[in-house]
Formats: sequence, C-alpha cells, structure tokens
Amino acid sequence: MRIPTHIDRKLEEREEANKLRTLRTGLPGQIDFCSNDYLGLSQHPDRNKIKKQFFGAESRAGSGGSRLISGNHALYIQAETHMAAFFQSEDALLFNSGYDANLGIFSSIPQKGDTVIYDEWCHASIRDGIRLSHARSVKFKHNNLMDLRKKMEAAEGNIYIALESVYSMDGDLAPLAGVNRLAEEFGAYVILDEAHSAGLEYLDSVFEKEQQNCFIRMLGLGKAWGTHGGMILCSPEPRIT
Repeated sequence: MRIPTHIDRKLEEREEANKLRTLRTGLPGQIDFCSNDYLGLSQHPDRNKIKKQFFGAESRAGSGGSRLISGNHALYIQAETHMAAFFQSEDALLFNSGYDANLGIFSSIPQKGDTVIYDEWCHASIRDGIRLSHARSVKFKHNNLMDLRKKMEAAEGNIYIALESVYSMDGDLAPLAGVNRLAEEFGAYVILDEAHSAGLEYLDSVFEKEQQNCFIRMLGLGKAWGTHGGMILCSPEPRIT
C-alpha cells in the first residue's frame, strides 16, 4: 500500500520547512560535525589496532552515532532490501526489537485528531506506542467485527486499526479479510503485528494475500527467526539516500 495522502502531505510540509530527515550512507569527502565519534577513531586507518590496545581484542569500528544522524551503513540497507523481497513488501526498516518497532509506528504516524482502534488483546508495545501519540484511541472486542464497525462509525479523523495476525496467548488468527473490508469501506489503515505469525506454515494463501493489503506490517525477529531485532514492512517513501 502506498503512503496515504495525509501522510504524504505531512512529509511534503516537513521537506519544505527543511525538517524532513532521511537515512544517508556515508559522507565522503566531508568533515564530520554530526556524529559522536569525537576523536575520529571509527574512521582512523589503524582503528582496529587502537581498539585492541584499549580493549584487548580485535573489534569492528563503531557507528559513531545513531543511524539517523551518522551511523547508517550499506549493510543495513542491503539487509532491508533482502528482507523486503523475502516478505513480499516494497520496503523494510529495521529496529532494535519488535517492541521498539511498535513504539516507533504508533507514536509517530497517528496524529492529533486521528483515531487508533485496537484489538483488546493487542500486545503492550502497541498500547505503549499509542499512548505516546496525540491520537485518540479506543479498543474493540477481540476479533469482533461488529464491535469494530461500531467503533469505526464513531471515530474521528484518519482511522488506524491495530491488530495481530496471530495472538500469542490463544494462538487464534485475526479475521483479517473482514478487517480489510471494513478498512476499505471507511478509508482506514490497517497496522498488523506479525510477531507471532511469521514463519508459521498453517497460514493459508488467502490470509497471506490479505497481509499484503495492510498499510504497515511489523515483524519480531526474535520469534520464529531465532535472531534479534524488529522490522516494519511498508512503502519506501521517503527515499533513503
């Protein structure tokens, strides 16, 4: 799904005000005034020898700062490109954990005047992210499409529906096809937490097709994939340079 018009307009406003921030890989030929690499050791030609002298072992150079400011790396983008292709998404963005991914999604995308409607069994990370936003929020009865419709009829602004594809306590599936139909009817946006469904074989092709229709999908890489981190699958805008 492409970026909704209201979010695209917000990005344009930020760009016009010179406030839009994007990920960049390296600053060749430029002086670094933005990272926390105060002594320039991460870029020093003998950095590994220097680190071995300090820490007693070989280690890779640090990022010098957060990924957004100066710590982005081509390997991150390579990993995201690979994951986006594997999960059949336009783009992907890595996070430290699935919890952080949900915090980032729900604290930044819903704006003041919008409404987030979430399943009552949604994970705490979704609820915490919603609390950090300026949007109004309301829960609907677990997997109850009639209650969801009722809450959507009373919603204001842009509507976001938060749910999980597989709920961890009972292992039941969300009625994703019905939710997507309601979202289309009301012009709402579905944000799907796939932390407990990614890697499961019993999800049929119909359910997987419905996943592709969601506005944003979140994956926790510490579950079926046996590793660390989180990831959101989404539209590629704004472009990474």
